[in-house]
Amino acid sequence: MGILNNMTPQREPEPCRAITLALQLETADSQILLDAYNDPRWTAHALSKALKSRGLTLAADTIRAHRRKECKCLNN
Repeated sequence: MGILNNMTPQREPEPCRAITLALQLETADSQILLDAYNDPRWTAHALSKALKSRGLTLAADTIRAHRRKECKCLNN
């Protein structure tokens, strides 16, 4: 038996705030937001501002972290 047998992650990955927000929306809106995260035409600041104008709060820093794969949903 190898020394790495039965090695498992210490915890289950949790979605970051960016993904949590997308999952709370209706399916069509969720897909629009997920696409916007990957659309280079949206700056993080502009996307945050557009969401805020629609009553949704998501900081530009949170969007940037998700895009850079520095968020908790991608680092667990």
